[in-house]
Amino acid sequence: MKLVDVHCHLEGERFEKDINEVIKRAEDAGAVLIVNSGVNPETNRLALNLSKENKIVKPSFGIYPIDALIHKFKDLKDDYPREIVEFDYKEELKWIEKNKESCVAIGEVGLDFKVIEKCKNLEEVKKEQIKIFEDIIEFAKKIGKPLVVHSRGAELEVVETLEKHGAKNVIIHSFNGNKKLIKRIFENGWYFSVPAVITRLLHFQMLVEMVDLKQLLTETDAPYLAPVAGERSEPKDVAVTIREIAKIKKLTEKEVAEQIYENAKRIFIFS
Repeated sequence: MKLVDVHCHLEGERFEKDINEVIKRAEDAGAVLIVNSGVNPETNRLALNLSKENKIVKPSFGIYPIDALIHKFKDLKDDYPREIVEFDYKEELKWIEKNKESCVAIGEVGLDFKVIEKCKNLEEVKKEQIKIFEDIIEFAKKIGKPLVVHSRGAELEVVETLEKHGAKNVIIHSFNGNKKLIKRIFENGWYFSVPAVITRLLHFQMLVEMVDLKQLLTETDAPYLAPVAGERSEPKDVAVTIREIAKIKKLTEKEVAEQIYENAKRIFIFS
């Protein structure tokens, strides 16, 4: 089976000791494409370097919504410990444009209202996130790249913003929105990428049941969203998602894997 992981983070500390083994395990499982998503200048460059060393790993250059705001709101924090370094997102877009032939997508980008809930200037932070996201959507359209979109705590706002700007080639990663929004995204012709945590979250099982297989993709968000709580996920775990989708759709794993590979070929240019 040809397997694809359309969203993961392999450039981080949790993979630095065994990255080659991780990629080999993915290849042994059948992986032919691993899209490694950056979130800021440092990780974008690390993702680019990793892709030069491993043929099946392709970079997606991103600007995470929290990282993009740190220059203006110095006290912002993510919900897991990491240093967020200040940068100018417009300058990073210039770098991405110069290196656009090296990436398969723009992402991880989007909105995250969950981690800013306790901000004193909440509405200002939300407005600034949306403004930056709008700039990135237009940028992706300009350079002809699909978007890999984060939507935590801002599912409706993400959908509305993408619709406002007529976005076409969109992957909504690990979507937690309600049934109405799932239907709306499906009707817009966008894709959902489903993580291996589907084994223990009924929400993703429901999403897979609702959505036509032609608009589904597989991801791991590695090292996060593992099929077993407390473990590190890896790109090989897309095989777990394939198995769960096959059960829900009452198809063989081979049929599911083949269709998802075809879906990936429609949205990404890779070889």
